Amino acid sequence: MYQLSEVLNLIFDSIGLLILIRLFWLGLIPKYKYLLLGFLSIWFSNIFTVVEGFYFPDIFNLLEHSFYFFSSVFFFVSLKKEILVSAH
Repeated sequence: MYQLSEVLNLIFDSIGLLILIRLFWLGLIPKYKYLLLGFLSIWFSNIFTVVEGFYFPDIFNLLEHSFYFFSSVFFFVSLKKEILVSAH
């Protein structure tokens, strides 16, 4: 069974991701592709959190936590490659 907080979190993250993509597209913020991939990974993990309440809870729970791991890797790569390197 899903929880209301998980659904609300997915809705708010979707709105935030749409705003972030729009700002990237307009060129108002730097285009750090790994940072965007990190946010997309968190968004997918929120989707899997909600879906696991309906179908195949073990598989979607594994996908949820895997995508949290992917997001941390993408954030680390973004920090290392795009932000720290471009500062020099």
